[in-house]
Amino acid sequence: MVRKKTVGLRLGQKVTSTQGRDFGQEFLVVGFVEDSFLLVANGKGRSVERPKKKNIKHISISLKVDELIENKLSTGGQVTDDEIYKAIQRLGERMEEGEMNIG
Repeated sequence: MVRKKTVGLRLGQKVTSTQGRDFGQEFLVVGFVEDSFLLVANGKGRSVERPKKKNIKHISISLKVDELIENKLSTGGQVTDDEIYKAIQRLGERMEEGEMNIG
């Protein structure tokens, strides 16, 4: 069995839930908890103040990263829910060449 880890993922990277009550919802990575868990937010149902802890096995990883969000989170800056929501909209829904579903 291959064990999945958060290595290589970046703050501000777009992910989609593939399991659970939030199936199909898109999020941005706003933090890392352990080797196999992420903190994600979408600016609507999951705010930056109360991010969802998500197992990496239960997400589809996009190659798209919002660099503005990544820079703010990396430097300890404040990110608003509206910024997260708009970043997800900017990054779009369509998978592009090279992206893959893991799960």
